[in-house]
Amino acid sequence: MTSTDFDKLATIYTSAKINPWNDLYERPAAVEMMGEVAGKKVLDAGCGGGKHSADLMAKGANVQGFDLSANMLDHARQLLGNNVELKVASLDEKLPYKTGSFDAILCSLAMHYLKDWRQPLSEFHRLLKPGGSVVISTHHPFMDHELAGSENYFAHMLIEDSWEKNGETMHVRYWRRSLSQMIREFKDAGFQIEQIDEPMPLAETADQFPIAYEKLTTQPRFIFFKLSK
Repeated sequence: MTSTDFDKLATIYTSAKINPWNDLYERPAAVEMMGEVAGKKVLDAGCGGGKHSADLMAKGANVQGFDLSANMLDHARQLLGNNVELKVASLDEKLPYKTGSFDAILCSLAMHYLKDWRQPLSEFHRLLKPGGSVVISTHHPFMDHELAGSENYFAHMLIEDSWEKNGETMHVRYWRRSLSQMIREFKDAGFQIEQIDEPMPLAETADQFPIAYEKLTTQPRFIFFKLSK
């Protein structure tokens, strides 16, 4: 997907309305997996509208962020003010930060848009201080296997999907890969896998969004990894 595609998605991800998939499921789980971040220098990689950055700042982190979409960053600046340094950058390219700049990195729901993970994982490894960690959330291979309609679970393949949001149809494209391929790519990049999780949504989801709650508690949607350098 291009920066223009993500610009179109900006209004969806930054909506003031509560989104159960993001606000009550993915974001709380990702921020919790980051652990203690008070006083640490944290990079929000693919920061979108800045909600994860805001949560990390509330926990005492010194946050910087980047995104491919300038429109996303405009929304992030409205939320974060001048408290976070934000840059336009792509996970497919060398990132505009010095080696060993960060104690921790968060990459939320961005990796599945990339065919090749070697570049971003290499950059994450370069940017982390020794002993630093990165938390990655991405599409669960079970969910993508269903969407692909393929008999080959182990296929590394492009999926095209459509979302109905705010009265608009958004066409999205992303890459699916098996769990074993993800693990192999993490290890090839020099990371140790500290934690793999398939979390549940927050309890209040059951009352506010019962249909979403049933889906999220019976069918894995995203998978979460904590890796260390």
